[in-house]
Amino acid sequence: MRSKVFSLLMGVILLSSMFNIALAQETVLFEGYLDKGESLLVGPLVITVADVHKNYLNGTYEALVVVLKDGKPINEVATPIINPNTALIQSLMQNQTFLTLMGETLGYNMTDPLDQAQFYGWLQTASEEEVFNAIVATIQAHPELGLTQEDLVNVQIEYNYIRENQTIELDVDGDKVSITALQVYPNGAKLSISGPYEWKASTMPAYLTTWVEAPKSVNPGEEVTVKVYLKNEGALKARYVNVIVSPMPLTMSEGSQETSSNALAQALSQSGVVQSVFLPVDSATQYVEYLEGKEEKVLEFHFKLNENAVPGTYPLYVNVVYSVGMGQSLTQMQSFNYVGITVARESDATFALENVETPKIVHPGEDFEVKVRLKNVGMEEAKNLLIKLETSPSLESTDTLKAPKLETPILIGNATDQYYTSLVGTNREVEYTFKLHVSEDAKTGSYPLTLKLEYYSGDAKEGKSQSFEFSIQVLESRKAFIEIERIEVEPKKIEPGDDFTLKITLKNVGEETARGFELKLLPYETQVQGEIKNVDLSSLQSLPIQGSQAISENLQTALNQLIQELAKRNVEAFLPIGEDNSKYVSEIQPNQEVTLEFHVKANEKLENGVYPVRLGISYLSSPNDEKVSDERLVGVEIIGKEELIISKVSTSPSRVLAGTNNVEISLEVENIGSGSARYVLLKPEPNDPFELSETSEQVINLGTLSQGDSAKAVFRVNVKDSISGGTYEIPVKISYKDALGEKQEITLKVPIIVNEKPKVEVESIKFDKKPLQGEDVKIYIKIKNIGGEQAENVIIEGVVKANQPFTLTKRTDYVGTLDPGKDGEGVLELSINRDAIPKEYTIQVRIRAVGDKESGDDNVYIFEDSIKVPIEENIKQKTELKTMGAVVGILALLAVIVTYLRRKRA
Repeated sequence: MRSKVFSLLMGVILLSSMFNIALAQETVLFEGYLDKGESLLVGPLVITVADVHKNYLNGTYEALVVVLKDGKPINEVATPIINPNTALIQSLMQNQTFLTLMGETLGYNMTDPLDQAQFYGWLQTASEEEVFNAIVATIQAHPELGLTQEDLVNVQIEYNYIRENQTIELDVDGDKVSITALQVYPNGAKLSISGPYEWKASTMPAYLTTWVEAPKSVNPGEEVTVKVYLKNEGALKARYVNVIVSPMPLTMSEGSQETSSNALAQALSQSGVVQSVFLPVDSATQYVEYLEGKEEKVLEFHFKLNENAVPGTYPLYVNVVYSVGMGQSLTQMQSFNYVGITVARESDATFALENVETPKIVHPGEDFEVKVRLKNVGMEEAKNLLIKLETSPSLESTDTLKAPKLETPILIGNATDQYYTSLVGTNREVEYTFKLHVSEDAKTGSYPLTLKLEYYSGDAKEGKSQSFEFSIQVLESRKAFIEIERIEVEPKKIEPGDDFTLKITLKNVGEETARGFELKLLPYETQVQGEIKNVDLSSLQSLPIQGSQAISENLQTALNQLIQELAKRNVEAFLPIGEDNSKYVSEIQPNQEVTLEFHVKANEKLENGVYPVRLGISYLSSPNDEKVSDERLVGVEIIGKEELIISKVSTSPSRVLAGTNNVEISLEVENIGSGSARYVLLKPEPNDPFELSETSEQVINLGTLSQGDSAKAVFRVNVKDSISGGTYEIPVKISYKDALGEKQEITLKVPIIVNEKPKVEVESIKFDKKPLQGEDVKIYIKIKNIGGEQAENVIIEGVVKANQPFTLTKRTDYVGTLDPGKDGEGVLELSINRDAIPKEYTIQVRIRAVGDKESGDDNVYIFEDSIKVPIEENIKQKTELKTMGAVVGILALLAVIVTYLRRKRA
């Protein structure tokens, strides 16, 4: 008995353990298709197919699967690949100054030839890792080099896509999760997801996400368009969608019966800011009845800025209230997004340096004055203006890796180094005088001065600052001194990658002759942005977890900033081409000018802006042949060339026909060049067979078009009836100011397609018999399509006036379809009155036709024409009437005689 009980207990224990093992095993939780950007809830995880791309090496598609838990990725989405910056390392290893610093960092005495030889011997036998570590140690020990460890490596981000039949295995709090790509196609993937038995998988319900597009900066009085992009990321329908743009987020309870307009009124009443800044042009709320799963919609809201708006950044919240489900399960949901719009003023106070009075040359030990005149060219008052004159050190020619030697022989008097003015009105000028002194040991050269301004514009709380630079020429007595008189470039407009001629005019303003003069283009590097590919993690915003939008935005911003910084590199701004970088002049006499030319190429990586050209000047000054070396910086402006084109031409109506008035022509003027065009005006100048409509704009202001910008223009024209089908061009004259401030005029052609249309007219007529009084006549009317399009369902109709002596017993006839150049025939029947006056009568003929539907023309056309019907006297009928009248008269006379004889007999 005991043995049976024991056996029973062991069986129960064994079954329980097997059941627990079964629960602990993986179970297929989901097997199905997910589109790109679609998400799936699996237990505590959110699994998203973030992207799909094609691997052109093997011709297969690969999917990027992102697994989030508590808003954080738990799978390896991307892998950073770090490679050494070989170009920089090679340049450092070829730089003698850097090698000297490197040897000293490693403990070698680089002034001792024996130690120096040992260092170079070590450099030949050291491994790449040892050399790299030595470079890092040198950079850390010498911060004046301006290099960091990050400069020595290139970082690339490689995303971990998976192919078909590849599996992602994860350990989630001790539970094993497997995600296998069964199939990957261009717009999504079929996934098999396995995990713990107790987990559940489900697609998201209706879930609306928003993205807001608005201008970053606007001026008071302008109209602002805010575009709201709605997308239902869920699988179910979102109903009764109300989108409200307000100055603050709205909170609407589930049981609230308030309409969206009431909610908007409540929001506006709580904020006086929006009432004083953003004024709705039409409505700040829009309603969408429903959005299907994955459906997108774009809504536009228009606001006008108050003319007196105070500059600053103001928020606009996009509140979205919608319902999910049906009937009793209808649930109200809410989301919101935010956009900040900066209100700026082009009319803020700003100063222009009207004039600077300085002595052309000063000598060591001299006192001198600098007078500056400033003008407030803005539309606001400048308050609490503080002006300070600062000296800047001159930059001697040194090795590029060494710190520059600072010298400042220009001394400013302590009592006059700054001035204060409480208020400067618009268009008002102020003048200040600074007293300066040149030190006795000052060397010949050019020394810059900086005039710094700090002030407040109008009632603004944030201060503004400006700075202006000019230079003082110091000349040691009885020496030659070469001054740069002017800089010219040819052509005047330079784009990145262009070749140009740099003309430098120099003048010896000293008192002695300069011999052996050399002008040299020195290397000058500037930092440019390399090519980058931004990371797009916007699909993570659709995940139904708290903070998903902030997480994706922060992660995307951080990665893009890192990639952008890593992609920056230094390049030579300008390089001489086809010649040496030095020019020589044997002798320059006092007051003599010489012009030297360099053929230079601008680096194609440059952007529009002013870039410095570093010039080295050296010569021997009489009478002691003392060598004078100096370095100057001049600026060359890369402004680019504007190129305006016509794009996106459309017409309303879409089919333009001959004889149509007020045809609306919409076009976009796009700047595909690298320069800017300002004050762009467009004037339509149509020629025959077009003319400008009376309701059309005569001149259209397009504003400023920077690189890549476009602006829309609309005008109306009348099309003459005599025009034939085909493609025509309407010239438009465009005037603007280029980046140099010069007025330009160009004429562009707007292509317009005039479609053919049918035109039917009467070609000839004939009668079955001669039209006579009292007769019925058939009129055979031959018509012909002289237009350029097929005429369908052609019907002819006769129109008789009430006072005409005939009627149409058959007034219409169906002719059918007439191709261009073909003719057809219709028949009308005419009944002529007996008393019709013999003459030629005119009958109106109305021809009705329908356009060629296969060509998209479903218009009904009606053509008016006329035919001539000559009615003649019916002689035969008149003779018969006369004979009949005589017979009737004789019969009547006989009747009278017979009656008389009968009465007489009686």
